[in-house]
Order: sequence, then structure tokens, then C-alpha cells
Amino acid sequence: MRKQLLVVLLPLLVLSAIGETPGAATDTTKHATLQKVDVIRGNDGISVEITSRGQITPTVSTLESPTRVVVSLPNTVAATAQNHLSVDSNGVKGVRIGTDGRMPPTTRVVIDLLNACSYELLPGTDGKVIVKLHPAANSAKTAQPATSAPHAVIAPVSMHRTALTQPAVPTPATVSAPAPEQKPAPSTASAHDFVFVEPAYQTKPASQGSDAAVTAPPARVVEAAAKFVDKPEGSLLPVPSAAMQQTSQAPNTTTMQPAVNLAAEQKIQSTQIVSSPEPKYTGEPISVNLKDVDLKDFFRLIHEISGLNVVLDPNVKGSLTIVLDDVPWDQALDIVLKNNDLARQLDGNVLRIATVDTLRHEAESRRAQHDAEALAVDKITFTRFLSYAHSKDLVITCKKFISSRGDVIADERTNAIIVTDVPSVVPAIDKLLTQLDRKTQQVEIEARVVAATRSFARDLGTQLGFGWGNNTTSVGGAGAVGTTPTATFGLTPHYPIIGTSVPTATTGVQIPLFSNLGSTSPTSGLNFTSASNNVRLDAILTMAESRGLVKILSRPRVVTQNNIQALVRQGVRVPIVTQAQLGGPPTVTYVDAFLRLTVVPQITSEGTIFLNVDVENTTPDFGQSIQGNPTLITQQATTQVLVTDGGTVVIGGVIQTNNSVQVSQVPLLGNIPYLGNLFKHTQVSTTNQELIFFITPRIIQT
Repeated sequence: MRKQLLVVLLPLLVLSAIGETPGAATDTTKHATLQKVDVIRGNDGISVEITSRGQITPTVSTLESPTRVVVSLPNTVAATAQNHLSVDSNGVKGVRIGTDGRMPPTTRVVIDLLNACSYELLPGTDGKVIVKLHPAANSAKTAQPATSAPHAVIAPVSMHRTALTQPAVPTPATVSAPAPEQKPAPSTASAHDFVFVEPAYQTKPASQGSDAAVTAPPARVVEAAAKFVDKPEGSLLPVPSAAMQQTSQAPNTTTMQPAVNLAAEQKIQSTQIVSSPEPKYTGEPISVNLKDVDLKDFFRLIHEISGLNVVLDPNVKGSLTIVLDDVPWDQALDIVLKNNDLARQLDGNVLRIATVDTLRHEAESRRAQHDAEALAVDKITFTRFLSYAHSKDLVITCKKFISSRGDVIADERTNAIIVTDVPSVVPAIDKLLTQLDRKTQQVEIEARVVAATRSFARDLGTQLGFGWGNNTTSVGGAGAVGTTPTATFGLTPHYPIIGTSVPTATTGVQIPLFSNLGSTSPTSGLNFTSASNNVRLDAILTMAESRGLVKILSRPRVVTQNNIQALVRQGVRVPIVTQAQLGGPPTVTYVDAFLRLTVVPQITSEGTIFLNVDVENTTPDFGQSIQGNPTLITQQATTQVLVTDGGTVVIGGVIQTNNSVQVSQVPLLGNIPYLGNLFKHTQVSTTNQELIFFITPRIIQT
């Protein structure tokens, strides 16, 4: 009885809420024109000015979730390019304009609000209508009638969910035309068995504690029609629900359509159980209150709301008690299915409801049938000759996609892959080989290697010899330190000398040095000598300085494939001699002392090149050796860098600097400021070695 009652009463309730009966449509051949909509900001609020041409009869209503005011202009077309005006002040977000595609057309101006506010509809001059909004968050919405006859105002109304046993009683409202007589719904069901399911786009009651009756027909039409204007900008498609397909203007021109996004739902395979962790629901919001209702009656209700064909499995049974407010009907359906261990399948516009175990057994049966069919058919063999890929490299990949009866063999001589498998698997393997056997992009890597060595050395030394003496006493340097490089001729000195005791014209005598701190390899010098028979003084200053700059430039170039390593190296092999052991001969091994550059390029989808670079510079140091074998000096840098096509990356930092200062001096005397430099030998040397790589990769189009 409840099933038949639901099918009969739902269309009557929709028509009763709209306030029209089939066959009462009228058509208007002459339409008014909406020319423009302006937003005027004032101290007392926002005013929306609507300019039109022709006779218009505006009606105003309010909607919630989100809060908005809807101005409906029946028998009016929009002749303006405006569809959205941004306001963002005084509690108003913006204004939207849209026209439906019905005959006669209806144009609606929707004012989106941040908070509820009061409003009034005022007449203007030259065919203008002004909707004035007052930013009072807690004030009730009021509407004042216009002073001129053509501009009537509709008072805001609300609707409660009403049981089928209660007749629809209209609330008082000021309308622009006489309201048609409403037909009460038949009272054949009890209130506790079934409660009327109200679409959530109806205006909420002003007071939640009292029950209000169904709204007056014109306001109900405005609320139902304004729903499809509340869409994203530029979209004026109506929501295809049963309650919104019938309006007071043309009740005979629309039909029942499913209120569901079938294009999105049809992507779900018929063999898949719908179980999304975060489902997105697109159905019309509904409010429902059911107690001890048969599950089959609930699914019949889903059929009436969505327009989908519903098929129930024989194992579906049970009762349902549920209370939902403003919940999409597809979400309500999923809640009921999950609570009763059920699942759904959508095939076109047919919705099948079955238990989870039933669908699982069906899936397992289909899988077993598919496996049995695969085992029953004869295997086929096909051969694919590869052009770019190596057959042995693709064998492991292909084996991941073959069936249990399949096999893959690689023939390296002809670079071919031989696949044997059932016919259903062969097309997928063939498509996979086509995608893998394609040209690999190549990269040209040009490197500039700059090795620079700078050296500086300075050597300052002094030699000092002196002597004093008379016939009995003498003071002078020591012969172990050295002798002065200058000789004295024609004197008979009384101080210590080295050489003949009596110098002649050709044979001189040299005195011992007090300090011998001369330069090691002098390139310049200065000598001062003062000699007599009793006193001898020799002062010699030697100096040397050198500078050096060495630059080595290498420009190797190599071409390699994507993700293939490229190697460039240059250097010498240093022989390392190992001493003889156990009476055997010595052995010689060679060690690489190379400048090596290793690069692995990877081309990204954006056309850039990702480089994995390893640089090593190993040189022998013959100045330091162990058992006659030179030591090896190594410099290395490893990095990963992203470079544009044709760009240059600089890899430096391989720098070695040696600073050396050596001072030899006479004790105590060398510490005397300034004067101590006469008793010192100073050597200063600086060596700076730097290695820089300039790497430029380029993609080669093949």
C-alpha cells in the first residue's frame, strides 16, 4: 500500500507545491528586455538597480545555504553581456544574471550574501527597479510594496516538511497576480509510516519550533526556478530533478529526468563495487524521516527522486529507520547501503542493488570463467624485430604482462623477441613492445677544462764577515761557517785569515764568516768590504724572486644517449716499482694519473637536462716519493645539476693553495727590529692550483 501511495502522491505534491495543474500553461509572444544591472554603494547599504525595457513584474525571494536574494523577472530576456558583478562589501559578495531556456523566458538576478540581511524592493524611473539591501545581520527580511501598480512585491516565505496526511495551506503573501487554487494532498497514509521528502533547495522555515504550511504557488515557483541560477558563472543549465522540471509557465513541456551526473557515474565498470574512500556526491539534497520502512520501499523512493531504473537482488531485505536533513540523495543511498552490507552497480541508467557477498561471488565467478577460457584456447606465437631497444633488455619487462601459459624468448642475433601466449594477451604485449621500441634522444656534451697554476717565490739572504786583531790578540768569524767570497790583496792583516799568511799581488787572503745566511740560488747581490791591517768587514746581500703562471685548456666533446654514461679522460700512467721479494725480480705496475670527466645525462619532460657529473684530477708528485715511487695528488668533485638545453654549468672549487715561509737567523741578533734583517735568511713561496670545468649539454634531434 505504501509503495502505490508513494508513486501516486509524489507527482501530485510537486504540482501542488508549484501551484499549477497540467494544461494551464499560457504563452506570451512579447517579452520585456533586461538592459543592464548596476550596483550602487551607499552609506546605508548596497542598492542593485535593474534597468529594463517593457513591462516587467519582478518577484523577490530568499534562499539559504548559501544565503542569497533572488529577483525573478518573468517573460523577460537579458540583452546585456553582464553575467557577474563583484561587490565584496557590506555583506554582499556579488550579483549574477541568467536567463533560462524556456518559453516564455524568465530572467533572474541572484544577489549572493555573506550574511542574512533585510531588503526592500523600490520602484524607479524609466523602467528601473531598485533592490535595496540593509546590512543588518539579525534583522528579519522585509519587503515593501512598490507605489506603482506594475511593480508588486512578494513577501519572503518558508516551507516545512509536511506529512502526507496534512493538507497544504498557503501562507499569506502579496503577489503580482492572483494565485491559483491549491489542491490538498490526499490523506490516505499515516504520518508515522512515511514522511514527505522535501528537496533541500526550498527555503528553510523562519522558526524551527513551529510547523509552517506549503508556500504560496508564485513564491514556490521562484524558489524552484532560482535553484538552477545558483550555478558556477556562465552556467544556466537547470538541475534535472522532477520538482524543478515543472513550472507554472509551461507544465506540459518538460519530462522527468534523472537527477544524477550519469557521465561521471558511467565511468564505473559494471563489475566494480563502488567503494571510494572520499566519494563526491552530485545528487540533489533531500531531507527524509523514515521509521521502520522496508528497504525495498526506500529504493523505490530513490527511483522517484533520481529517475534511475532500480533493480534489487532477491537477497536484499530488511527494514530502515533514518533521519537525514539536506543530504544528497546519492550520499543517503550510500549510507543505507553501507549500513545494510549492500553495494550498488550503475550500468547506464540502471542501478542494481545487491549484497556485497553476491557481487563478490559474481566477480570471482567471472574471473574463474576468464581463467578457464584462457586455459582452453590454443596459444599463438608472434615475433617482433626491434630497431632501437635490445631484445634481451625487454624480456624481463614482457614477462610481467604475459599469462601463466605464456613465454618470452630473446634472439640476440636478429634482435627479435618471440612471444608465445593466448590470443587475449598478445595485443597488449604487441602494444607494449611498440611503445618501448622507439628512438632514444641523444645529448652532446661539450666540456671546457681549465687548469691554472700560479707560483711565486722570494729568497733574501745575508753573509757577514768581520775581523780585528793586533800582533797578540784577534777576533773574527769561524772557519766552519764559511769564508768570505772576497779576498784581500797587499795587506798584512793581524785578524784571522784563511790562505797564505802574507798576501801577494796575485794571492789574497779570506777571513772566516760570522754568519753565512746567503740566498740558495741568488739572482742578484750586493757586497760591501772594508779592510786594513787591523780591521776587516765584509757584508754581502743576495736576493732571488720568481713568478709563474701556467694555463692548460682542454675542450673534449662527446655524444651519448639519454641515461647512458659518457666518459672523457686524459693523463699518464705512472709506473710503480715494487721491490724484489724472496729473491725474485722487482715488479712494475702502472697507476692511472688522469683528468677524468664522467657525465650521465637525463632528459626531462620539460626539455631540460639533468646531469650527474663526476670529475677527478689525479697528478703525480715527483717531489715527494716513497721508495722511489711518487705520491699521487687527487682532486675530485661529484654533483647533480639541472641545466637547460644549450646552457652552461660551471663546476669549480677544485682549488689547492700552498703557502710557505722559512726563516733562518743568527740567535738573538736576528730578533733585533730592522737591524735583525742583517742576520736573517727568508724564503717565501706561494703556489695556487685551480681546476674549472665548463659543461654545456645540447639535445640532438634525431
